[in-house]
Amino acid sequence: MMIGFLKSRLRVLQLAAAILCFSADRVPAVELYRVGGSDGTEWGDIGQLNGLSTASGDLQPAGVNPARDALGDLTRLGGSITSPQASRENLTLILTDNNDETLWRVTRDRRPDGTSMVIDLGAVLPINRLFFQGVSDSFLRAFELFVHDGDPSQLRNGAPVAFINQVGSNLEQDDPVIEVGMPLQFVRFIRLISRTSQEFTITEVEVFGDGFAPSGDFLSDVIDLGGPANIGQISLAALADEATDVVLQTRSGSVPDPLLYYKKSEVFQGEDRAEELIIPVGSPEALEQYEDLFNADKGSIEDNIDEWSPWSAPYEDLSGDFLSTGNRQYVQFRLTFTSEDARRGASVESFDFEYSVPTLAEAVIGEVWPSEVTLGEVESFDYYLTSAFGAGNTGFDRIEIRTPFSADVRDVELNGAAIPFERVDTGDATRMTLQLTQDRVETTDDVVRIGFDALVTVYGTTFFGKVFDTTGEELGQNVVAGDASELVAGNRLAVQGKLRSELILDLDSSPGAFSPNGDGINDELQVSYILLRALAAVPVELTVYDMSGRRIRSLEKSGQFNGPQTVLWDGRDGGGTLVPPGIYLVRLSIDTDTGTEERSLSVGVAY
Repeated sequence: MMIGFLKSRLRVLQLAAAILCFSADRVPAVELYRVGGSDGTEWGDIGQLNGLSTASGDLQPAGVNPARDALGDLTRLGGSITSPQASRENLTLILTDNNDETLWRVTRDRRPDGTSMVIDLGAVLPINRLFFQGVSDSFLRAFELFVHDGDPSQLRNGAPVAFINQVGSNLEQDDPVIEVGMPLQFVRFIRLISRTSQEFTITEVEVFGDGFAPSGDFLSDVIDLGGPANIGQISLAALADEATDVVLQTRSGSVPDPLLYYKKSEVFQGEDRAEELIIPVGSPEALEQYEDLFNADKGSIEDNIDEWSPWSAPYEDLSGDFLSTGNRQYVQFRLTFTSEDARRGASVESFDFEYSVPTLAEAVIGEVWPSEVTLGEVESFDYYLTSAFGAGNTGFDRIEIRTPFSADVRDVELNGAAIPFERVDTGDATRMTLQLTQDRVETTDDVVRIGFDALVTVYGTTFFGKVFDTTGEELGQNVVAGDASELVAGNRLAVQGKLRSELILDLDSSPGAFSPNGDGINDELQVSYILLRALAAVPVELTVYDMSGRRIRSLEKSGQFNGPQTVLWDGRDGGGTLVPPGIYLVRLSIDTDTGTEERSLSVGVAY
């Protein structure tokens, strides 16, 4: 790994005083961090662009305009033009400055035959034409031309192991201008080889193509929020379509550096020298010590998984709640661009997230009990919270617990005594939100217990929690799993489910008999049930038969998941005609990755 890359990657961004705005009394409301857009930090100022460009103002895969020389972006993309025979000459500048008076001349005494030049475009680009300009009395009279797509598996130390894709050659070139056309293809490296012993001169090189790089990525520098922070909503303003994609991921840490650096020791393990960790871990000093080592003494570089969270799962909608660990001072994000069409590329205008410093508590620990339940049954749970507070923490008076489905609250206790509360209607039945109407939690080691009844249908269901202070405008703080009560031994927020063989539970109908006569009373039959082990959206088929076994109607409902579900029947057959009165058999069928199952029940139709 190149040290220049590490320096840029690990440069910690101190947010401006105007952003932090600390006051003597209390931190004001929520602050916003933004990069890109009209009022955010420039993309190039806060991270590494690999195969990306900001020429349009937005962040997008590097592209090639068919009417413009792609080498105009060479330096900005980190590309170069080099030759083993020109170690003291800046070919990148000489051959891309549109100046015929600056040139590269290879004389006879420099052995022109076999002299080569490599162009690294700095990104994989769609290319279809190459141009090399000589002078009338000194030009390349025989050459071979190769390209390479930059496949990482075929690179060593960032350069191709071999060039095998030949796109042009001429051993009897009689024109100072070499122009080679080829089918549009992705190219990262270009190699021109002289096959003449005569002196030659090149004054300019141009490369043309059409479209966007197939991939690119952006890694931000480490962002320092000034102290442990609660992070709220995160948003990426992006444009993509069915052929393009942008993936956003985040991670957070409690030390400035997300990497661990090792040095080779004098102790051997087999044929290799053992490695020892450079300390202090997570500090700029560790990187400085690593850089000062001779290459032979440099060991491996690894992610710090103890003081930094792993990279989050991709943000499905490129927005929403911060997925990485909260109550951390340092944040980093990365973007990955891909495209299946060379002429289409996604773009990102801006990235932002909201945060507040300091946090409501130094730590909020939670655990749920029981830790093992039977799937498909409503279970009585106890959710314990305990906290630690410092001088700058305000405490909290509202608690939110995420439940798979709507849950019923039984009671709330503070240090073993029942306390009054109100349930807050958030418009989301899966966010069980409780307001403590007469109490605040602001003392270290106070224990809150919330009793509630909830349905669990998935093994490993996690009851994520968050606390808020309604007397201020700070962001909520996530609950972290741990030992919150000595009364239980769960130490986690997830519950394990006792696996069942069934996929369908509690198949029922309401009403038992219905009359679809249009009078507004019992005009539809509602078939209800609970789905288990439907981890992805699955289709469900409800088929109605008469008592002779003849199929009357088939109803399909797609996109159903675990949990309580319903399907409606309006009493009509497949042709839209009301069925005659009588007894009918309703059969529910489901096919999932974990199995197939059918259940049936009888219903009555009366007029």
